[in-house]
Amino acid sequence: MEKYILVKNAKENNLKNISVNIPLEKLVAVVGKSGSGKSSLVYDVLYNFSQGKKIKAEISNLPKVYVMAQKIVPAKGLRLGETNLKLLSEITGKIKKGELLIVDEPCAGFIHEERQLILKILRGLVKKGVSVIVVEHNKDIIAKADYVIEFGPESGSRGGEIIFEGALAGFKKAKTLTSVYAFTDLAEKVNYKREPNEKAKRMQKNVLSIKGITKNNLRDFTVSFPLGSLVCVSGKSGVGKSTLLGVVYGALFKGKDAWKMRTGFRSIEGKTNVRRSYLVDQKPFSPTPTSTPATYLGIWDVIRGVYVGLPESKKCKLKKSHFSFNTKEGKEKKEIVDKIKYRKFSILDLLEVTIDDAVEIFNDFPLVKRKLGFLQEAGLGYLTLGQRSNTLSGGEAQRVKLAKILSKKLGDRCIYILDNPSRGLHLSDLPVLVKVFQKIIDKNNTVLIAENREELINNSDWVVKL
Repeated sequence: MEKYILVKNAKENNLKNISVNIPLEKLVAVVGKSGSGKSSLVYDVLYNFSQGKKIKAEISNLPKVYVMAQKIVPAKGLRLGETNLKLLSEITGKIKKGELLIVDEPCAGFIHEERQLILKILRGLVKKGVSVIVVEHNKDIIAKADYVIEFGPESGSRGGEIIFEGALAGFKKAKTLTSVYAFTDLAEKVNYKREPNEKAKRMQKNVLSIKGITKNNLRDFTVSFPLGSLVCVSGKSGVGKSTLLGVVYGALFKGKDAWKMRTGFRSIEGKTNVRRSYLVDQKPFSPTPTSTPATYLGIWDVIRGVYVGLPESKKCKLKKSHFSFNTKEGKEKKEIVDKIKYRKFSILDLLEVTIDDAVEIFNDFPLVKRKLGFLQEAGLGYLTLGQRSNTLSGGEAQRVKLAKILSKKLGDRCIYILDNPSRGLHLSDLPVLVKVFQKIIDKNNTVLIAENREELINNSDWVVKL
């Protein structure tokens, strides 16, 4: 008789009282759109339970758990992909039959051959009697899993439900969003609608060339690419993609102590056509625990202005500071604030409202709607207004920063540099990401990415393969 991990009535984050049986000694893929509930089950329920934390769910006994966490910091001298492989190798050496390995996106940032190697390692562990649960977006792993659990139907408050659970044979026939992408070439056929405007086309006639790049494992390397384009650097892990991005960023950087950044190359041509470079990384956008995408983009401040302008607020002489997360006002004043509502929502209620729903709520306030729209454009409409920055994945943090770029009056002739921007993204979300890139490009800028997902490589204007 098959053994399972039994999860009953899970309500962590956006999980809607879900119950699921997860088979042991199998390769189990947990799939679905970003924010649909995958990590809530795997990390906030299973892993936290294994660490003795109190959780909103009932769980049967778990085997000993090893985890490759969501937010791995690269080891010294190594890149993220190399660090992941090193960690996986270390765990493989010590994990025993009957134990459980949880991995988040083991294939993120890898080329096809490397993904096949990782799949071989994971399948080898299962053969050895180890249970493996992966949160994954990559077709290579999903198509070779033993068992699939898909969350949906959408993200955030519109997700948190299990829309499929079962063996791979049943998943192939399920016709869910993920199964359709995993077993067809739909992702390659999607129309990314890349139609550069005239400004971008004119900029593409200009080329940036950096010669004699000698840094880490790059030796006397020259890179040239057209501006006003989506430029993709691809290649195996450790081949020098991140190094190349760093050299380009430093060569064009114009901030404080810029001269210290301009190292690792011999000469540069076409620099007069570039004003400055920006690095959009995957680190949290704020070290402050109370920071949210809404505060980062200045949306919360505008919303507080809406509440201050209500007749009840004026009557009670309330200021913006009263409508704050961490207000130190007295109990009496706080009770008054909680009773003041706009369309049945108090300011506290709004913390649990998604970006998508907030657009409808503030339909009569164009400025709020416009600012929220930047997060929607970046594919983050499923996040709540009160979502803390430290709960976001690296890919989500990066897209919040892209939303910030869109929200500004963009300067032209800049290069925006992103390392592995597709991390954490479902195949259906990739066209949204490319649309954001094109919007930045159409304002007379260039987007430079390091990326190994074929769908993005094939939809770039220029590819540098290392």
